Amino acid sequence: MTSFKDTQQAFIQHIKNPQAHPKVTGIEDRRLKVYRELFFNNILGFLSAGFPVLKSVYSESQWQALARKFFSEHSCRSPYFIDISKEFVEYLSSEFELTASDPVFMAELAHYEWLELDVSVRQSSQKFTPWNGRSQFSQVQLSDLATLVSYQYPVHQISVDFQPSRPSETVFLVIYRDRADAVKFTLVNEVTALLLNTIAQQGVVRVESLTQMMIAALPQLGASQITDSLLQTLQQLLHQEILFPL
Repeated sequence: MTSFKDTQQAFIQHIKNPQAHPKVTGIEDRRLKVYRELFFNNILGFLSAGFPVLKSVYSESQWQALARKFFSEHSCRSPYFIDISKEFVEYLSSEFELTASDPVFMAELAHYEWLELDVSVRQSSQKFTPWNGRSQFSQVQLSDLATLVSYQYPVHQISVDFQPSRPSETVFLVIYRDRADAVKFTLVNEVTALLLNTIAQQGVVRVESLTQMMIAALPQLGASQITDSLLQTLQQLLHQEILFPL
C-alpha cells in the first residue's frame, strides 16, 4: 500500500518534471495540469523578471528549458518567492553544467543581476549624514547599501549585441543604492577596490589610518601620490554615497 508520504513525493516530482515522472495515480490529469502550469509559470515569471539580461541572450524555448532544469533539479532551502533569484544564482554556480548553448558568463551575469535586486530591497539601520561636498571629514564608513564585487567578465556591458567568449582582466564593480533608492553601479580600479575592501574590513576607519594602510599596501607608489589620490577617491565615493563621513 502506498503511503501518503510516497504519494506526496510522487506528486512533487511529477509537478517539477512531468516528462521524467509519471502522473500520480488517482488524480485527474486536468487537475494536475493546473498545478504543473501554476508552479512552473511562477518560477519562470520570477526568473524572467529577475534576470532580464540573461534571458535576452537565450531564445524563448532555451530560457524555458533552463528554468525547467532549475525547477526540477534544485532543492530550494527558502519557502519565500523573493529568495528564488538567490537560489537560481546558487544553482548556476554550484550545480549547473554548461552546455554548448549556454554563455560562459552566465553564472557571473546572473550574480550581477541578482545583486542589483538584493541591493534594491536591502535594509539598513545605519545613521548617517550625507557629505555636502564641502565639509571636512576625519572618518569614513562603507554604506550597508553598497557591495564591492569582482568578475572575470564585464557583466555590466553584456547584452544581445555583446557576449564575450573568454574572460577579461578582473572587473571590479560597486553596486549601491542612494538616498533616492536608485540602484546604481560604478566601475572601479584595483586600487580603489583594495581601498573599499580595507574600509569594509575595518568598519569605521580614520582617514589618517587609512592613508597609512594604503601606503603600506602599495609600496611601489610614493606616499604623496597615495595621499593626494586617496583624498580625491574618498570624496568621489562620498559623493556617490558609497561611503559616509563620520
